[in-house]
Amino acid sequence: MRRASQDRLWRRFPALAAAGVLLAQIASGASHEVLLEVPDGVPLEIVTRDFGESEFEPRGGALIIELAGSIRFRHQGPNAVRAVTLEVDAHREIVGGRAVVTVPSLSARTGEEFDVPINLRLLRPLPLPTGPVVRIAADAVLFDTFDWAGPDRLDTVRKMKTLELEARRDRAFFLSRWKSGGRDALAASMQASLRRQAARPRLDIRLSGVGPATAGRDERTREIQLAFVQDDGAPLVFESGSALVTGFISEAPRIRVRNRTEGSIRQFDIGWLARDGTGTVYSVGSAPVDDELSLEAEEAMEIHASGRFVLRPPGDRGQSTIEWMGAYLRSAQMDDGSVWIPSRQAMEESLVLQTLPVSAEERRLAQLYRDRGPSAVAQELRRFAADPLPAEAR
Repeated sequence: MRRASQDRLWRRFPALAAAGVLLAQIASGASHEVLLEVPDGVPLEIVTRDFGESEFEPRGGALIIELAGSIRFRHQGPNAVRAVTLEVDAHREIVGGRAVVTVPSLSARTGEEFDVPINLRLLRPLPLPTGPVVRIAADAVLFDTFDWAGPDRLDTVRKMKTLELEARRDRAFFLSRWKSGGRDALAASMQASLRRQAARPRLDIRLSGVGPATAGRDERTREIQLAFVQDDGAPLVFESGSALVTGFISEAPRIRVRNRTEGSIRQFDIGWLARDGTGTVYSVGSAPVDDELSLEAEEAMEIHASGRFVLRPPGDRGQSTIEWMGAYLRSAQMDDGSVWIPSRQAMEESLVLQTLPVSAEERRLAQLYRDRGPSAVAQELRRFAADPLPAEAR
């Protein structure tokens, strides 16, 4: 009798019937499958995986996936792993359906194991097809020799090389302090890093999309000339640039750059700075310029960075304005695949170091110092001491 009543109810309310089918599908174990893939040529073996804390919740016409867990890999290649990138794909055709996980500063030699934590929110349209609901694949692995393996479909090798160079640069800096002054000098340097991180202005200015943005009704649009932080060792020089500013919004600026090397430059990242009406300077972050760029030796061109800068003042400071904008070269990839980053000395001399967020490696070392003290940091630095550092990054 109860089954007949349910049938009559579902015939009367077909949407409810469809929702019941979806809920039943989501509750099934098969729809929660996470598929792991290691492409040919990538010397990693999956040891264990655990996504037991993940949650799957239907909302409207989509499945909200809170993917929480970790994967343990065993390295089987001859050279030590320094970074790895995973592609996490629930449904790449929609916004929020795909993510990238990059883990830098690894130290896994042949036969050693390491963990990759994953904590992501993903979307997948309903109804679900048969098969796994999420696919995770190793996209690229970077070794201590700066060689790499993997399909690199996401073009993340350049990012991993940049992160590894920054890590080596900053490890070399702290290692030099330890070698010259021992425990006390290293502790002083780590404390200075923690103070700099605490004092750096919060990221109240951000790079937003190219869609519509609204400024104050009475704001006037004006053109401002960009200021540049030049680096004598950089492969690029900034020659001129400007941006249109309306109150707290700056439209994508244009910059004329020149390649001053004897080779071609394939791609580069520009770091952006902005100052508000109170005189506070913010680091906006960085944005790569033109994936298809090829700037030949001594060639100059005008480039247009995509996106829009929007200043959001903290607390109750009210609506602010962008009074000044600056730019610096954060990284550049040469045509031979090598990557340039600014040296620590150049950053200190230009005072950029006081404004920029610290590198991922410096944050990791500072947290290690906070948790376990300078001896643990020194031990960690010794683990990587054999890694060479290119002269231009010193």
